[in-house]
Amino acid sequence: MIRLIEFNNFRDSMIFMKTVLSCTVLFYFKIFTLFQNIIIIDGYTDEPSGLGVPPYIGVYPRLVAGIIWFIDKSKNIRYYTIDTVRANLNSIIKNINKSDLVVFIAGSEVPGKYIGGKPITIDEIEYLSYLLKDCVKILVGPAARFGLGSGGGFTAVATSDLAKFFDIIVTGDPELFFYDLIKYGFEKADPSVFRENYDLANKAFIYGSKIVKQHPNYGWNLIVEIETYRGCPRWITGGCSFCIEPRYGRPIMRNPEDIVSEVESLYKHGVRHIRLGKQPDILTYMSGEIGLKEFPKPNVNALEKLFHGIRLTAPGLRTIHIDNVNPGTIVHNIKESIEAIKIIIKYHTPGDVAALGIESFDEKVVRLNNLKVYPDEALEAIRLINKYGSVRGWNGLPHLLPGINLLHGLPGESRETYRLNILYLNKIIDEKLLVRRVNIRKISILEKTPLWIKRDIVMKNIRKYSRLFNNYRKYVMEFFDKKMLSRITPSGCVLRYLFVERRIGEYVIARQPASYPIVVKIRDHLNIGECIDARVKKSASKSVLASRVV
Repeated sequence: MIRLIEFNNFRDSMIFMKTVLSCTVLFYFKIFTLFQNIIIIDGYTDEPSGLGVPPYIGVYPRLVAGIIWFIDKSKNIRYYTIDTVRANLNSIIKNINKSDLVVFIAGSEVPGKYIGGKPITIDEIEYLSYLLKDCVKILVGPAARFGLGSGGGFTAVATSDLAKFFDIIVTGDPELFFYDLIKYGFEKADPSVFRENYDLANKAFIYGSKIVKQHPNYGWNLIVEIETYRGCPRWITGGCSFCIEPRYGRPIMRNPEDIVSEVESLYKHGVRHIRLGKQPDILTYMSGEIGLKEFPKPNVNALEKLFHGIRLTAPGLRTIHIDNVNPGTIVHNIKESIEAIKIIIKYHTPGDVAALGIESFDEKVVRLNNLKVYPDEALEAIRLINKYGSVRGWNGLPHLLPGINLLHGLPGESRETYRLNILYLNKIIDEKLLVRRVNIRKISILEKTPLWIKRDIVMKNIRKYSRLFNNYRKYVMEFFDKKMLSRITPSGCVLRYLFVERRIGEYVIARQPASYPIVVKIRDHLNIGECIDARVKKSASKSVLASRVV
């Protein structure tokens, strides 16, 4: 029963109302001023469906900064990459300790080697946590949900082990958590909530687009990773045994108009390089058969609308690339896949790569791990991409080539696996096909994947074939990789629009802003960030030697 407050006179009632109003104003003032100075430390992310290692900036910095600015534009947000923190540790730590909130982004779940940056390590997380012991620390990104990847051949650092370094670990979607945190405070902010649609994320992407100006690669070779959808269409069959993408459940899509609006906002802020890479398969974007078929039919009209819209709204983009393509989509939907590939080639920039998650040419491994395609199907997908994408473009490279991912340490692997992989790579060479790169790596065992409960068995298998793996990888690099790169960049080929990224002795390293850029070594004294053209003199396995074209 509610008891009503009775007032003796009008004056008393007005005093009461003023008191209530003052308390309400004070409450909201405290909420909005609680986190006025916010720091984002980008420890970099590398997921099966997204990259955030320089020269890339991933989606998480824009989601976090964007949703905060959406609520309150006056918030002061400072963004640092982990490499910037390493280089200026003492001065940056002093600034961070004056902040109200520190957001860490981490999760290099797909092991790789990077020229542009080094992902944060567990030792660095522990050290920074100690230095910032008086700050409120929050972890977001794939590490918060699947553990911190420690590289190929290792088990991820479990989220339970990461918890001691942070006040909150956001296992859900960051824009939902920070929306409630900034608006209502800790009591109402649930770190485990996942988005059911992109309504709030779309706003965050727009408002957060200006954070790119704080990235050290801004103004020259910064590439912005654009999310088109989340989740794997093969979730209905469980997906690949090692992969985190099917664990999100049914895929949810962003509308073409929302993606185009984000690109337009980034373009206005000076971005000139983007990649539609934050999805497991660009060909199945907006497919009407998702949830009905394991390999849904490409929605050609939606892809046309997306790419055409990007070109119209951001006509001066110098790079429009893609990343992941499911080879199973191609072989099960050849007609529609050809149309989709033609649309990509029509609107993108040359030097693009369709990364194919083949993982193994061993049928036993394919079957035991529910992989996407069998060996001959994989070869068919490689042929089809070559047929339409091998024509050279303005920057000196073929328009669209396949990339191959091969994964080792999976259940069912044996010595025969290595023989079969080499057999099919040799078939690619014999057929005179082109492959931009082969990514050979050991499995990284992540939480919430089927391999997590088998991690001891998997690790034992990895150790068993460790020497064979090293010899095999060396053979592929020295024979297959070198052969492919010499075909893609023959002597005399001119590569255009290269940015100088690093100096090593008497050489500089230059690369195009691209999905999988070719490393170009030039013996010259050039400035970091300088844009040049170069003529290829000689090809190695992972790089080419070239001279500057004046």
